[in-house]
Amino acid sequence: MKIRRSILWFVTLVALLMVLLIWFVKKPAEMPLPTAAATNAMPSPTAEEAIKPNQRGASPARRTNVLTPPAVASPNVPAPLTQTKAAQMKEGLATLNDENVVLYGKVIDQFDSPVANANITGSIQINNGTQVGTRRISINTDVNGSFKIDGYKGKALGINISKAGYALATTNTRFVYSLLWPEAERHIPDPNKPVLFKMWRLQGQEPLVPINQEYKLPFTGTPLFFDFTTGKVSDSGGDLEVIITRAPGPLSKRNPSDWSIDFKPVNGGILESDDAASRVIYEAPAEGYQSSYPVQMNHENPAWFDNIQKVFFLKSRGGQVYSKFSVEFGINDEPSASMWFQFRGVANANGSRNWEATADTTKPQ
Repeated sequence: MKIRRSILWFVTLVALLMVLLIWFVKKPAEMPLPTAAATNAMPSPTAEEAIKPNQRGASPARRTNVLTPPAVASPNVPAPLTQTKAAQMKEGLATLNDENVVLYGKVIDQFDSPVANANITGSIQINNGTQVGTRRISINTDVNGSFKIDGYKGKALGINISKAGYALATTNTRFVYSLLWPEAERHIPDPNKPVLFKMWRLQGQEPLVPINQEYKLPFTGTPLFFDFTTGKVSDSGGDLEVIITRAPGPLSKRNPSDWSIDFKPVNGGILESDDAASRVIYEAPAEGYQSSYPVQMNHENPAWFDNIQKVFFLKSRGGQVYSKFSVEFGINDEPSASMWFQFRGVANANGSRNWEATADTTKPQ
């Protein structure tokens, strides 16, 4: 009996061991509960909250049928680096600000004759993200007054032209190539249409009278006459008559009122210019003058100002005096205040149109 009982216990123990072994081998690995997709109604519960009732015994949080798939391990690939602003700027300058600098030009004098062997000095501006600065160049015109600048890169080119006995008489001396500028402002080189540059061949200077006066004058409603040879203001004569009108009472930019000024040459003509052009004109125009130059300031005009700045060529005294000058004028804001004038320029009182004494042949223009 004892032997049978021992055999029975042994068989039972072996059977239990086999069952345990089979159970451990076939038991699946525990997987984390998938997270419920978020809904607009409430935040997504954690896995623990999703299977537990709340403290009051409420039902577990409701889970949606859409499950977020388990995360998949990504390959070991580094994320793309974000380009810095400095790198972007450098790349942009290299792409847009480093253009071919090419200029076809021809130099002529006031008689349209070519100016041979004139010296062309140039300054190329460079800012390509790697280099910032200027590059200097120097070439001469050929027997036909022609020249060509090429083989360089940059964003802009500025030139000066010089030759003994001549003065530069043109203002178009800077050319932009950078694509950062609007197309209308960029220079497009064309070998069939060279840029014309004018040089003034000096004939001989004549003495000029400097115009350099400032005036503070009361408003009287009567014409004012300015004498450029003496700097005096009178009731008649001189070179320039000025007629001013204004509305009564105070005027200002906050409270604009109507006013006007009319520039009238004394026995001659007046022609508007600009500052840059007037600096490189060494002989008064022979024609193109008008009898007066009125300026109207209407209080309803958004461009209303209480002052003006103008540049004029003036023929006066029947052609005895030729002047080029700038004028600044400020209307009196209060009726009792003074009007303000400033004149700057030169006058040839020799009955000649010669202004060559204003030519600067010693410095680059």
